Amino acid sequence: MHDNTYIQAQRQLSRYLSLTGKRQSMERNRVLNLFCNELRPWTAAELVKALETESISRATIYNALHTLSDAEVIRLLPEQTATNEKQYELARQHNELRFVCTRCHRSGELKDKAVTDLISHKKISNFRFVGYMLTIYGECKVCRKTKTNKK
Repeated sequence: MHDNTYIQAQRQLSRYLSLTGKRQSMERNRVLNLFCNELRPWTAAELVKALETESISRATIYNALHTLSDAEVIRLLPEQTATNEKQYELARQHNELRFVCTRCHRSGELKDKAVTDLISHKKISNFRFVGYMLTIYGECKVCRKTKTNKK
């Protein structure tokens, strides 16, 4: 787990719950743990599957998504999956370049100073730049190899 990421997210959630008079829940924390353990986009269906052994209902997971989103701990991504499912990710406040495998969802951070400099210095009229997140989608080496072996 990314300890610092989880601590920051948990603090943000606790502040929100305190302000709104809601209580902490084990189920909500389990959903938050998944977002912090695997820093990648999640659909509700993926969360349901990942938590099926813990007997957390689909409705509880959807409620947790709404609460975490309202608390600005996670955010809804503007793009959806090929099956039109909504995707959520941890709402981190820093600039980020990353890559995600469209088959297995493995992801990682991309370190590229040239791209970072280009984006950071870009001026957009009528828009105040506060940060960015660039995600490059493709197939990882393992999935490409598996796909090639099946032919």
